[in-house]
Formats: sequence, C-alpha cells, structure tokens
Amino acid sequence: MGIRIRRCDLEFVREPLRAPFGFKGRSLTELWQTVAKLESETHTAVAPCVESVLWSDARVFGENPPAVSSAMMLLVTNRALRMLEGTSFENPPEVIDGLLPELKRYAEQVCGRPVATTFLLNALVGVDCALWTLYALEHGVTSFDGLIPASAKKALSCRHESLAQIPLVSYAVPEPEIRSLLDSGISLLKIKIGKAVAGVSTREEDMREMLAWDIARLKQIHELASRYETPYTRSGHVLYYLDANGRYDSLSRVEALLDAADRMGALDRIALLEEPFDPENKVFVGDLPVCVNADESAHALEDVRERLALGYRAVALKPIAKTVSVSFRMAEAICEAGGQCLCADLTVNPYLAEWNKQFAARLPALAGMKVGCVEINGDQNYTHWAELQKLLPDGLEPAPLQNGVFPLDESFYRQGEKLFAPNGYARYFAK
Repeated sequence: MGIRIRRCDLEFVREPLRAPFGFKGRSLTELWQTVAKLESETHTAVAPCVESVLWSDARVFGENPPAVSSAMMLLVTNRALRMLEGTSFENPPEVIDGLLPELKRYAEQVCGRPVATTFLLNALVGVDCALWTLYALEHGVTSFDGLIPASAKKALSCRHESLAQIPLVSYAVPEPEIRSLLDSGISLLKIKIGKAVAGVSTREEDMREMLAWDIARLKQIHELASRYETPYTRSGHVLYYLDANGRYDSLSRVEALLDAADRMGALDRIALLEEPFDPENKVFVGDLPVCVNADESAHALEDVRERLALGYRAVALKPIAKTVSVSFRMAEAICEAGGQCLCADLTVNPYLAEWNKQFAARLPALAGMKVGCVEINGDQNYTHWAELQKLLPDGLEPAPLQNGVFPLDESFYRQGEKLFAPNGYARYFAK
C-alpha cells in the first residue's frame, strides 16, 4: 500500500536580503520561501523551499520581473502538490521521478519557454523534504543515516569531526567584510566571478571587461588571503572556490584567467573552478590546471557521467536545491567514478542548512582539505536570519561556528532525527 498522502497545502513568504546579491551577471534583493505541507493518515510534515530562479534557470529570470519568475516557480510547486494529493508512495525518489515529466510540461506552459531541470528540482525541494520526513515518521527512522539508500551508503560513509564553513564572496562584498571572514578562521572562500560590467551579454568587448574585472577581483582577494594561515588545508593556505555560473564563453578566456592567477601566485590556491561554461557548451576541461566542477549542469545521473567524461572532476551536490532524493543518486555516481563532491548552498534558511550539514558530514573531504566542508551563506545575506533560526525543528541545536569550522560530535549525528520533528514553518498554516 505504501504511505498515503491524504492532503497537501502550500504557503510562501518573501524574505528580504541585506543587500543586492549578485551572480550570473544579475542580482537578487529577496528570496521567496515556499512551504509545503503533506498529511498522511497518521503524520504531518511541513518543510520549506528556497526559490532561486536566477540560479536554477537564468533565462526564465531574465525574461520576467523577479517576483513574476518566483511566482512561476510557486505555481510549479503547487502543481506538484495537487498531483500528490490522494496518492501513495513507497520512497521519495520514486515520487520525484514520477512528478518530473508532467511538471516539465506544466512549467513550460507557465513560463512560455523550455525550462531547465534545475528549475523543476528547485521547486520540489520543500516537497521532497516533506516526503522524506513522512517516510521517516512512518518507518520509525531515528537518524539521517536511516534515510540513506543502500546504493548511496558507500558515498556517504564518512563521519567528519568538523566541517569547514564556506562563506560566499559575491560581487558586492567589500574588502573589510572579506578581511572579517578571514579573521574568523575561514579556510575556503567561494568567490563569484563572471560579473557583467556592461550588461549581461557575450559581446567581445563586454567579455573582455568581465575577464579584467575577475582578474582584478581575484588579485584583491588573494592579496588579503595570502596573509593568513589555516590548519584545515594541506598546504596551510586559504583556498579559493571560483564560481563562474556559466559566464565564460571560451576555453581560451578561462585559460587567460588561470594564467593571470598563476602570475599573481594564486593558481595553486584554486581548489575548484565551478561551472565556467553554459551547460550547453560541451567543451573538454580536463586539461585545465585546476579541478573543474559542475553545478547547474548536473542534476541527474546522466549529467554527472557526461560532465565527468568532459573532464570535470567534481560536482556540487545541493540537497537543498536539487532535492535530497537526486543528491543521493548523484553522490553514488560520483563515488563510483572516483570524483569529488561537496555540498553547496543556495542561500538557504537555517532549516535547510541543517539538512545540508547532515549530508556534507558524510561526504569525503575535498583534495587539499583536511576536514569536510559545507557552504553556508544565509547568515551573510538574510535580513531576518535570527528570526528564521527560530523556525528550526523542536530540539535541533545547530553546531556553533568555531574558528571557521562547525565541530561535529555524536550529538550532531544523533540530532539528524530532529530534522523530522515539528518545526516553526507549521505556523504558516494556522487558521
């Protein structure tokens, strides 16, 4: 029979950001938080999703006012919930697989154009977390380990004693704030590159200006970071995670960036170069002198395998953006291929950040790192981060950040069960 979903509901709230948050050449000033509610015959699960249309499908974002693009994603989430009402399921991954074909047709009608699979998965994050919560409650699961499918257990077999926090340095983050991050003990900086200096375009003069800006930005950050040492990397140096979000147009331009990094002494500090090209650009990157990783271009097993064949050596897992269900499968595929992976953020709220930590704590450390790592930047960007923390599940106490890392002890691993406890998001459905 499986678990029967008796009723579904949906709410949302617009969360403002402290300052414009720039990437992919554009910027955000708010992030919509949708909240999915699923009721079985015996339990209720409530879970949020952070919508990021700019990240998941920049074309949809660019063709519409930001609020309209967010409303489009909200409609896709609502459609998924209407499809689930009155159905039964055995496990969440099968549910997500079953929803995607119809949701793709529906989303393309709503958006008036083809949409990326990441757009659909982003819309399903809250639904997926609620499904996993129902699954845990119905089956008496008492830890995050109890959710991991047998096929993914090898890929998530680590138990780190600490996770290095990866903060985000977007276009507008000023030098004093970067210095403050370094003073706090940060060992791996995620740096947004690919800024649109004169509008989002691929004109040669605009791309040259973008490259010049990226080189100057990397030099600025490297001059600051090179003054610091850290016990959490194998070299003792602060490392860089460059995120281009598909903004580069050619291999030669990426090589020019890396040549400049080499001249300034920063090349060996680059742990990852993420998504240099648009997903449709299938250029081989295996000969570049840095580890290139995929993000938006990898949202299914087939994508992971394709990217690895193109010379990508790592993939950014996003349980909080591509669903936990899909991330289990991706971790398995990367493990089998001998690649690297990490849990990246989507500027999510504290609740989803805890799902990300539980996933990240079980993944192998990146090459060059002595500890595990997880990207968390919501505390840097949300106006009401402290209020959002009050919505965490009952009894869940986040590990405090100490000298740039989250210490993880047995209580952290036991707290995985708290993800399934009632949380403050239920208040949105109070009558």
